[in-house]
Amino acid sequence: MTDETWRDDDPFKTLVLEHLQGVAVDQTITRSAQESRSPEEEETAARVHTLPRIMLNGTADEGDFARIESLGEGGIGVIELARQRSVGRDVAIKRVRDASSPGAAATLLEEGHIMGLLEHPSIVPVFALGRDDNNQPVLVMKRIEGSTWRTLLRDPGHRAWERITEDRLDFNLRVLCRVADVAHFAHGRQWLHRDIKPENVMIGEQNEVYLIDWGLALHLPIETADPEPPGLVGTPAYMAPEMLRGVGPWLSPRTDVYLLGAVLHEVLTGSLRHGGETLRAVLASAWLSEPVDYPEDTPEELAELANQATATHPSDRIPDAETFRLRIERFLRHREATRALEEGRGLFERLIADSGACCSGDEVAVMQHYEACVAAMRRAVERWPDSPDTQGGLSEVLHWRIRRSLAQKDVLTAQANLLELPTPDPALEAEVSEASRRISLERLAVSRLSDLGRRHDPHPVAPLRARAARNSGLLGGGAILAFGGLIHAGLVPFEWWVLAGATTLAAAIVGAAAVHGLSRGGVVDRKGLRSLGWIVAVALALLFTAYFVGLSPEQSLALLPILVGACVGMLADIPRRARIALMAICGVCAVAAPLVLHWSPAGLFDLLGAATLMAHLVLARMWDTLAREGRASEPPGEE
Repeated sequence: MTDETWRDDDPFKTLVLEHLQGVAVDQTITRSAQESRSPEEEETAARVHTLPRIMLNGTADEGDFARIESLGEGGIGVIELARQRSVGRDVAIKRVRDASSPGAAATLLEEGHIMGLLEHPSIVPVFALGRDDNNQPVLVMKRIEGSTWRTLLRDPGHRAWERITEDRLDFNLRVLCRVADVAHFAHGRQWLHRDIKPENVMIGEQNEVYLIDWGLALHLPIETADPEPPGLVGTPAYMAPEMLRGVGPWLSPRTDVYLLGAVLHEVLTGSLRHGGETLRAVLASAWLSEPVDYPEDTPEELAELANQATATHPSDRIPDAETFRLRIERFLRHREATRALEEGRGLFERLIADSGACCSGDEVAVMQHYEACVAAMRRAVERWPDSPDTQGGLSEVLHWRIRRSLAQKDVLTAQANLLELPTPDPALEAEVSEASRRISLERLAVSRLSDLGRRHDPHPVAPLRARAARNSGLLGGGAILAFGGLIHAGLVPFEWWVLAGATTLAAAIVGAAAVHGLSRGGVVDRKGLRSLGWIVAVALALLFTAYFVGLSPEQSLALLPILVGACVGMLADIPRRARIALMAICGVCAVAAPLVLHWSPAGLFDLLGAATLMAHLVLARMWDTLAREGRASEPPGEE
């Protein structure tokens, strides 16, 4: 619109303003006397007479309410504090301020009716609607202990601010969201408030929010315009342009959206949306509703929202109060995200400095700083997920953690953080994958070396070998001595078939005893079994070779200590001291065997049995010693 709109024949000039001289521009203008018609007066009086009687300041037998004090005045009435005797609670009672105004009585009746219909946490509950001794309507409501929002906005030092811990802009915007929510609720039930402003918002002691003063509310839709000359109704400093035309189909929920935008303007600037030196100038500002050029420090999202909500034409405004509320909540989320991002960036700078200067003992402190930093960045992304700044901040911190994990060869942590990146990073994914492959190969090599070391370490298998040596020595040596005794007694001949059978039986007994001793509790000494198998196989091979080359049983048995000694000398897994002792025993047997063979061939069994028993006892003692050394070298707590 342009200034040409304000020609003398403009509809704006049909408003009756003479009776409004001296009215403050932020004061609610109710229905004027010219809007009241005789039929309405009679209808209002009839409605009041049907209401139950509510006695004030009577005795307990005469009435339930005792007036205490005045709480204030509204556009059409006065509000008083009273005591409801029956339930022992304080209530707020609203009565008409001017009993001679039928329009005021009708407005109060309508307000009580509307508030009773609209049950919402941010609408003051109505306890009763009745009439007093003067047949004037009386509205009994819940008492709200607190202050109007207007009082808090205009008094930065008000004591109510002491209980509000959050940022004041955040608080005011959350209050406005509650107001928009209750307005949207009313619109859904076809009611238009028409007088949304900070003065009509109560904030309780627990920061609860109430939209009050529903006296100007209208039921929608309005099919036709009021046939009478339009009267000015509402608060000039907040009015939407269409409100200047009176009551008609041009009024809609977008009218209340305009009022919400005007309140947002006041929150942002501390000034009224429409100003001027005279009431007519203020109304001219409302009729034009030109966009506001907000200061540079005004958040752009809110400045844009305020101008969109207060657009001149309703079709150009925010479509409904719910969208208005969601836009504010989105700004609050963005504001929280920005704060979290700034906090995260500060923590990240500190993290970089600390991680570069710390030693290994400070790694816990570095990780604590990292957790605080990444938590702030995650909050930022959660509150504003589609912001490049929040995503970039989180990515930067996660990149740092991934590269630090790779430097520490902690691939699992790197892979976990890689999954948290807001946007995929193929290059970094390839780097983590390559590091994982490289570290896996390194660990495999270390594992193989460790296995090799364990295989060459005699301590873990020492208890098994000690037991195997005792078992095979006692059983094997005993079997050889027993067989020699049978030959001495002449019970069996000293022939090849007897020697082969005896040797096989002795090898089986020794082998069974050794296998039992080298396998225990799921642990198998495979290397010990291989060594034993090697010696038994060589001994049997010697006997069969001697048989085929034509040696006598006695001669082949005499050669056995020499061959066994050679085998023992080649066993690398026997400690040096034990190897020397065993070779010495085999050497003594090899020297003594020809003498025994000459003196008594059957005595070879006695010599070999005694040597077998002695050799295995030496081995058992040596392995017991190694077992004790292994237990002594284990760290405390390990078994």
